[in-house]
Amino acid sequence: MNRTAYHRLTLTLLTLLAMGVMPLAQAQTNALGLESSLNLLSFGNFVVPSSDIQGRVAVGGNASIANYSINTLDGLQAVYGGTGLTVGGNLSYASGSIWGNTIIGGSLSTGQGASFGGSVQIGGDLNTNNNWLGATAISYVGSATGVQQWQNPAPVQVAAGSVQLGIDFAAEQQRLTTLSQSFDSLANSGVGVNPWGGTFVFDAHGADLAVFDLASADVAKNLRLDNLGANTTVILNVHGQTIDFGQHGYENFVAGHVLFNLPEATQVTFASGVFASFLAPLAQFNTPIGGLISGQVVVAGWNGMGQVNDVAFTGNIAAVPEPETYAMMLAGLLAIVATTRRRSAVRL
Repeated sequence: MNRTAYHRLTLTLLTLLAMGVMPLAQAQTNALGLESSLNLLSFGNFVVPSSDIQGRVAVGGNASIANYSINTLDGLQAVYGGTGLTVGGNLSYASGSIWGNTIIGGSLSTGQGASFGGSVQIGGDLNTNNNWLGATAISYVGSATGVQQWQNPAPVQVAAGSVQLGIDFAAEQQRLTTLSQSFDSLANSGVGVNPWGGTFVFDAHGADLAVFDLASADVAKNLRLDNLGANTTVILNVHGQTIDFGQHGYENFVAGHVLFNLPEATQVTFASGVFASFLAPLAQFNTPIGGLISGQVVVAGWNGMGQVNDVAFTGNIAAVPEPETYAMMLAGLLAIVATTRRRSAVRL
């Protein structure tokens, strides 16, 4: 390998690392590189006036929650152990129930109806607004106000840096944005047809992976998947910056096997019910009148009364290397670079 090729290889490695497409090897549970228990991932703010999310939630920005439950099916116990809610910014929590542990990078303000079914770690200030706060343990870094003497358990102040979110939201957004673009570049299996001007029909031809491109206007119509194999994974790449899914039906959408990939979207409105996951890392996702998504959701921000049920994305997208594969590729490329450098040193 000559010096020019060596420098090109090094630049390629650095570029890929900067893009976040070659993370360190780690346990992953699906083709999105997400744990199956993570029901919703929002890189920005999360504003919910009512409804629920059955699995775990991670929010990179601020969260405002009222009349809402997280990580529970019945409001009596957690679906998943460990952390149920992670908030990178501030959490304003008026009422509802959050099960599992809660980690907050910023400050916490609670209302009378707020209840935690686990421990609460607060990286900033705590304000209970003179309300009793249900939790198994409460710790905070900054100041504590509005805490009554009868509060049990009593909040405990901890040292700065004690609260660790456990997720790098910026790096995850970059990684998933790159992944979304890679899904969009996959070869199409065919085109959707709507000969009667109503339902769009997509024929998977029994393939293991079926990929289709849609315009933003297409998703406002009824959608049907045909000729699915026993384990067919379907990716629906939807193009456009503003996307309104409307209110209509979805036929033959198999739980865990369908992904709406929105690589360009910045504004999304959803108000229907569907068995599908959503990868929209750049989009503000709005559910102003409700709606039901049974799948995993990745968005730039979430606002509305939409419900998200605990259905993991289990599709197989073999055409895109898994994070472990990237790690092995990186190890091989680094070995080539190291060998080349040693050879160059010998010649010098």
